[in-house]
Amino acid sequence: MAKILQKYTKFSSKELEQYAANTESCVRCINTDMHLSMGPYGMASFKSALHELLIRTKVGIYNANLQGIVLGIKNIKVLGHTAALRSDDPTLHLLINADFYVFRPVAGAVLNGVVRHISKHQVSAVIYRVFNTTIRFTNKKQTREGITMDQDIKFRIKDFDISNVMPYIEGELLLEEEQQNKSIKFDIDEPEEDNKLNVELDAILELIKTEPIPESPKKKQTTKRKKDEAEGPKLKKVKQIKVEPV
Repeated sequence: MAKILQKYTKFSSKELEQYAANTESCVRCINTDMHLSMGPYGMASFKSALHELLIRTKVGIYNANLQGIVLGIKNIKVLGHTAALRSDDPTLHLLINADFYVFRPVAGAVLNGVVRHISKHQVSAVIYRVFNTTIRFTNKKQTREGITMDQDIKFRIKDFDISNVMPYIEGELLLEEEQQNKSIKFDIDEPEEDNKLNVELDAILELIKTEPIPESPKKKQTTKRKKDEAEGPKLKKVKQIKVEPV
């Protein structure tokens, strides 16, 4: 069983460090202590037996304390010079310290995967040579075109459940056009004709500002009325009527 797990989850120390250094890879390096129980068979070759025990029981399996799936274990150290024993149990109880490289997916994270299966409604991609991801096609026709086997695609994690025996990861395919549209900014140059029109309009506005504004006739009437009110009301001339003798 350990050899089968090693075949698919065997990563070099350089690969694990690269994954952990990338913040978008969902792989974290956690240094912590852990308890192990090993049978007496491991006393013959303790180092190889301890390494095999860790691979068989920890690597490729979800760990609740680490809150993720262990991809690899490096820098293993045994704490203490002796192991604990019980009177009715032959197993050795050890306490170790190691660097655990844990896969912790996060909703919204963008990952790369290799296409392994294409169907009518979805495509399956493998990430980190182990985990299968289901990517459903949307209503856009562009998502189905151009996808081939063993192609490296980029997707966004929508939903996941890695606590089960078979981890479930669902993603959303990212198109190259959408990424380019987000990153590229278009610079539009104004045509020369528009620039000429703007210059002519500015010159006309300056001429209008310099010319005197004639007074409207309404304003003159208002000034006359004001003068008449100040002088007072004018009396009309009364005609004299001639009186003839009777």
